[in-house]
Amino acid sequence: MNILSLIEKKKNNKRITEQEFDWFVKNILNNSISDYQISAFLMSIWFAKLNYDETYFLTKAIVENGKVFYYPKKIKDIIDKHSTGGVGDKVSLVLLPILASLDVKIAKISGRGLGYTGGTIDKLDSINCNTSIDEKKTIELLDKQNLFIIQQTKEVVPADKILYAIRDTSGSVDNLSLIVASIMSKKIATNADYIYLDAKVGDGAFFSNLKKAKEFGELCIKIGKKFKKTVVVHYTDMDKPLGRYLGNLTEIKEAVDFLNGKFHCEALKELIYDFAKDILIDLKKAKDKKSAYRIIDETIKSSNAYNKFKDWAKAQGSNYDFDSLLENEYSAKYVEHIKSKKPGYIKFKSNKEFGMALIEIKAGRKQKTDTLDFNAGIYLNKYNNELVKKNETIVTIYSSHPIEKSVINKIKDNIEIFENKQKANKTILGVSR
Repeated sequence: MNILSLIEKKKNNKRITEQEFDWFVKNILNNSISDYQISAFLMSIWFAKLNYDETYFLTKAIVENGKVFYYPKKIKDIIDKHSTGGVGDKVSLVLLPILASLDVKIAKISGRGLGYTGGTIDKLDSINCNTSIDEKKTIELLDKQNLFIIQQTKEVVPADKILYAIRDTSGSVDNLSLIVASIMSKKIATNADYIYLDAKVGDGAFFSNLKKAKEFGELCIKIGKKFKKTVVVHYTDMDKPLGRYLGNLTEIKEAVDFLNGKFHCEALKELIYDFAKDILIDLKKAKDKKSAYRIIDETIKSSNAYNKFKDWAKAQGSNYDFDSLLENEYSAKYVEHIKSKKPGYIKFKSNKEFGMALIEIKAGRKQKTDTLDFNAGIYLNKYNNELVKKNETIVTIYSSHPIEKSVINKIKDNIEIFENKQKANKTILGVSR
């Protein structure tokens, strides 16, 4: 067996066997295959595609050639939640403390942001959370806090880290099987019983339309079944920012406010409640939607969810003063306000453009080595279809550095004002099981 034969085989649209994928992954890890050969094989996969069995074989090889988490028998019904990413996506920061406060066990590996989609690990870095912890600590957190969030380690699916880096630089990221193998291998390695996926759809998301997102979701569900995991996929709108605060520490602010019952954005609230409802019903902690919503309301109103967030963050090393963040208006060294020149109803042309603006103010990265400004961010004083008066602030920009006029102009160009409300997308576009 050698890499050239595998490249030729897939190039000629022949199937790769389970043994061949295992050999491929093993030899990636022992540095027996060069990066350009890995790239050639990935490109042959991109063009010829993988069928369902091949996707499963690749996922299995990535999982088994790395560490798999195992938990004490007393810790049961563990869930994992993953989003395909988008602008302002702070769901994990809100949803997971709510669930953890209701005695749901959550084991999660998250990533950093690259490009215009933010990463949960970056947001946790902004409050000094330690996400590089060992297995003993993860079990302790799961037992005492019902929750851990860590970044990918050298031991857990190490082949995925290598493959993703090469895909990212060789134009082979957008292949369905490679996407599914990458995401599901990490989910299987954390060994949760239930895997909840949030497939974002729209201008500010990886999937441009619902059809592509459903192809992804259905393949994830099939792969999950092979590993005896329950997979549930929500398809959610990303044509609009998910929340009013966009950035890193800015999104922590919105999460803290939400957990205290201060809801800045109805779309975010709808998504959080819908996700939590499905999970509570699946785990038999609620009978139906009405009872689930009542339970969620109670844990927020009682401050249990907020206290869980603070206790968990402290257990993962954060010493941040969240009460101060809650009590005060968000600010930074440099602040710019974009005001309306006329009255009317707001519509943002492109969600992705907000993501690109975040990169320019260093709230996001162009390259993995870029240093972030955690204080930088954007606040949407007005959201899609909200009425604005003349000279009223529509968008506020925050930064630790002077804000370039080009950024201000880019955001100005992304705003439209209409006499009447425009047709709005649903937040929840569907669910697959």
